[in-house]
Amino acid sequence: MNKIELSNISKLYGKVKAVDRLSLEIKQGEFLTLLGPSGCGKTTTLRMIAGLEEPTDGEIMAQQKILHSKSKGVYVTPEQRNMGFMFQSYALWPHMNVVKNITLGLESQKLPKQEIDERVKKVLKQVQMEDYGARYPSELSGGQQQRVALARMIASETDIFLMDEPLSNLDALLRVDMRSELKHLHKTLNATTVYVTHDQIEALTLSDRIVVMNKGVIMQLDTPEMIYHKPKNLFVAKFVGSPPINLIKGVVKKEGSDSFTFISNDMRIDVSKVDGVKKITENQPLLLGVRAENLSIHKKKGEDKSVPFSVYAVLPSGSETIITARRETSEVMVKVPGFFSSQLDETVEVVFDQKGILFFDEKSEQLLN
Repeated sequence: MNKIELSNISKLYGKVKAVDRLSLEIKQGEFLTLLGPSGCGKTTTLRMIAGLEEPTDGEIMAQQKILHSKSKGVYVTPEQRNMGFMFQSYALWPHMNVVKNITLGLESQKLPKQEIDERVKKVLKQVQMEDYGARYPSELSGGQQQRVALARMIASETDIFLMDEPLSNLDALLRVDMRSELKHLHKTLNATTVYVTHDQIEALTLSDRIVVMNKGVIMQLDTPEMIYHKPKNLFVAKFVGSPPINLIKGVVKKEGSDSFTFISNDMRIDVSKVDGVKKITENQPLLLGVRAENLSIHKKKGEDKSVPFSVYAVLPSGSETIITARRETSEVMVKVPGFFSSQLDETVEVVFDQKGILFFDEKSEQLLN
């Protein structure tokens, strides 16, 4: 069993709590991502799993063995944990060629030369670097260096991979390419993988589950789909999604047996078909949340119940266009496929897809529906 269990893990630096009583079970063979802003505790959590940081309190188990327990006096050193670690900087030896960078760790394990040679040949093929074994890191591109670091980790043949923002130094196009490589390799190797990033796109595309962290605690642990479509609180809703989720202050009023209206300072939106709207307390201060792709925009008023807005900015990017639209006290961003042509200050009609509307309590910031 290659699962990892964290029980009430804490880490203090002086009086600062980097991680606060965090409990988490990482399933065997899953790709789990720790996602959050800088300083949220995600890298510290990863380093505690690796043994590079010692928890102030709590217990860590992996492969059915206790790796750290303050109360039981157990601490297993990093080299004894049998985990592959991949750093943001790749940590390649500049004076060693690709092959030597990969074999160094294997040689320290005193493996037979034939086995080492076979592993190197195999992993270089897996990362599509068969013809680069004699090159030095300075002779490789950023993407190639990243592949060498990945090959070195795979060659260790451990069942647990720990990755700390390994794609952050690559340009946008290379990141897309390497995300595909990582996804494919994970499915091929079936290694339990813990991945740290602040990039929500990486988290959504790579993960089986995502842990969204803030200030050392877990804000939500869920599948990418649930994290995106059903964020449990405002922090998750605002942190995940590009462009950011639209938020409008207001209240819900019942205007008939099955008729509900969201009323803001400057607009009324029919929310009768919103999932869970009947559970919302009438006149409770709310934030209506809706993703940009759950809004549609039209030049003329149609049959749907729409709200007039004025075009503030149009941002085409080829495959889609982001339109910022404003009215008296509200602003929304609308995402439409392809190109959308419009004049600034032109009046347009915005339709809210009720299936995509979320309600958050303004005070607790928790999801209500």
